[in-house]
Formats: sequence, structure tokens, C-alpha cells
Amino acid sequence: MTIRSFGIFAWTIGAMSWLAVAQPPAGRGPGEAGRGRGGGGFAKVPELPANLFASASTLARTTLKHEWVDIAMGRGKLHTWIEYPAGEAKAPVVLVMHYDAGLDDLQRALVDQLATEGFIAVASDLSSGFGPNGGNYDAFKYPDQALRAVAKMDPAESMRRYKAAYDYAKNLPRSSGKIASLGCGVGGTNSFRFATEVPELRAAVVIYGMPPSEAAMAKIQAPVLGLYGADDASVIATVEPTIAAMKKLKKSYEQHMYPGATHFFMSYAVEGRNGEAIAQAWPAAVAFLREHTK
Repeated sequence: MTIRSFGIFAWTIGAMSWLAVAQPPAGRGPGEAGRGRGGGGFAKVPELPANLFASASTLARTTLKHEWVDIAMGRGKLHTWIEYPAGEAKAPVVLVMHYDAGLDDLQRALVDQLATEGFIAVASDLSSGFGPNGGNYDAFKYPDQALRAVAKMDPAESMRRYKAAYDYAKNLPRSSGKIASLGCGVGGTNSFRFATEVPELRAAVVIYGMPPSEAAMAKIQAPVLGLYGADDASVIATVEPTIAAMKKLKKSYEQHMYPGATHFFMSYAVEGRNGEAIAQAWPAAVAFLREHTK
């Protein structure tokens, strides 16, 4: 199975979660609802990122400016997807740090949602150059190969790559110079870690990511928002110690735990009460980013 064909399989899984999150409004049939962004039989919820089922269609139909760029990074290049909000005004930047599976359609649809919300969204492919024949995410034949490439990457290398993206993003013509980070899963872990490495960062959103060490937390200057599923045992076990450590260090750490929500709740709305968690967590993340990138 190729990554592209895996996406079709993922849509099938996502169809169930789609029904859990985006039923058509009363009095309107599926065909009418389907005219919204996201397409298919049911419209994408305008204020939430597309799920697995709607991500490819969302990307195909967006009217926002977007582009691939290759950022110079030592001897290599960092393949990066950038999407811009409507208009020509300067805007804050959000570095989107992709989840364990890589920079797939689901993550680029999340980028599209951030751009819709008024941010320049910059998402770098951590697996750049690690694919077959030195390729990027789309060069892997099987999805688990891409996942393993990301999992094996040394944290220092991940930070080096995201710092290259940060330096590039702050010099974009439309950048306001105010930059935050956001990620899910390993992306959330990287978002938290990035705040320890870049004191100029305005804010970090950590969606079911793991915390850095307390010694590293001492270097954080940015406020941090953590969003977690209460049924995500391994991650939840880190939250109370993180609250205590950040409080001791006098750092800003806001957190929300969503009852009945699991790990990867942003991807799998059908599990537990993940749909409810998405509907609460995403607006919280956007509000937090807006507050700290004014």
C-alpha cells in the first residue's frame, strides 16, 4: 500500500468520525450540506480543521494562497508547506509541527484551518531528505516507513530543522514577526521542546504531547497551552508533574483535559468523546494563539 492509497483507506476510517462531528443542519439534505468547504456528502465544520475524511477535499478546494518551499538547511533542504490568510496584510505565524505519521493531508488541512483563522501557517516536513533516494514524505512507499523515519529522528535534529523554519518564517514579507508553535502527538512534544530552545517564541500549543525536562522548562519564556484527552493515560500521567514544575519555575502553563477523549483525539473523532474534545480544544488553541501574537 502506498501513502497515497493509504489516504483512501484513512478516508474510510474517517467517514465514521465525520458523521460524529458534522451532521447536516436540520431541514437540509446531505447534498446541500456538501456544498461547503470539505465537500463530499457532509460539509466540513467551518470553524474546525478537516478530519481524515475531508482533508484531501479541503486542500483541493481552498482558495487561500499556498506553496511548497525548500528552505536551505546546511547541506540539505527542508521541504515546507506554507499557507497564507486572505488579503495582503501582515499576519502572525504559526509553526505547525506535524504528528507522528508525517506531513500528510490531515496535517496540511490543519494548516489550512489556521490560515483561515488569520495566521500564516508554516509546516515543515521533518522527514525531508530521509525518504528513498533522499526524498521527502511523499517518497516513502509505505506509511509506516515515514512514521519510523520521524520516530528515529534525534530531538536535536528536529529542533535544528524547526529553527531553520522559524528563521525563514520571520522573514516572510507578510510576517508580523510574531511567531508561535502548535503540534499534535510528537508535534506537541516538539512544540513544548521548541519553547525551551527559542526564547523569542510568543506561544506554544501542545496537543497531547510530552513535556521536556524540568531543567529545560526553566528556559521557557513563552506561555504554554496543553490540551489533553483524559483517557490518554501515558500523557495524562505527565500533566500534574508539569503543572507543579512550571508553577515552581513561575512559567505560564494553561491546560485542559477533556473527559472521555483519547490520544490522537484531533484525528479520530469517533473514539470516546473525541468529537466533543475537538469542538472545545480547537477554539481554545486559536484564542490562545491570537492572544499571544497580537
